[in-house]
This record gives sequence, structure tokens and C-alpha cells, in this order.
Amino acid sequence: MKTKYIFVVHQIQRYMTLKGRKDLDQPFYTDYPEFEYEYANIQEPNTLTPEKQNLVVGLDKRKMDGAPITYISGFVGRRIDLRKIEDELQGVCHTCGSSKMYDIVLKGDVRKRAYVYLCSRGYNVKFAEN
Repeated sequence: MKTKYIFVVHQIQRYMTLKGRKDLDQPFYTDYPEFEYEYANIQEPNTLTPEKQNLVVGLDKRKMDGAPITYISGFVGRRIDLRKIEDELQGVCHTCGSSKMYDIVLKGDVRKRAYVYLCSRGYNVKFAEN
């Protein structure tokens, strides 16, 4: 009869400074002595300076109810830097939003506010052709 071993991988609880969100790159530790941590094959590009970023601000409609949403695409950099910009935009535009795969989505038509804020921060911003 074969003996089965159960090893538990524990996750260390650390918190980021961004509104209590949990860090996505948390280290793991385990009881198994031969365990080697493998990093994801996806490597994030380094964040470009605002002068080198080419962002596009556009308006779209949600599929569920047709409500207008503002999207900002074209960001090149780390996800944590994208989330910082997202949080700042949410405060400036007085709305809620999220970031998905290097795009920022804000609720409502806040294209002008987002454009003015990003231009004041030094980003190259243009409006999308709808």
C-alpha cells in the first residue's frame, strides 16, 4: 500500500498601501522541504514615463444595461502602477471603476475629467474615434 503525503502551502498575509488591497505577488512557504517556488511565466514590462505613454480615452456602453462607461487604454507598465492611476482617477472623476488587463474602466461619461487630469500629469492622451 502506497503512503500518501499531504503538504499544505500557506500564504503569507501582507497588505499593500492601496486601500487595503492584498498584494498580488505574495511569497509562499510550505512544510514540504523540496518545494521550489516557481514564478509565473508572465513578466510585466517596466512602467514607461508619462511622456512616453500614449493613452486613449473613449466611451463605450455596458452589455448588460447599456450604461455608459469611460475606458482608458494603452498603458504600458506594471499592474500596481496602473492601479495607482486608477485610484487617482476615481477620486478626481468622483466615480467608481476597475482595471482589467492594462485598461482602466470608469463608470459614467467622465472622458473630459480623465483627459484633463491625465494631461496635467504629463501623459500623451487622445480621444478615441467612436
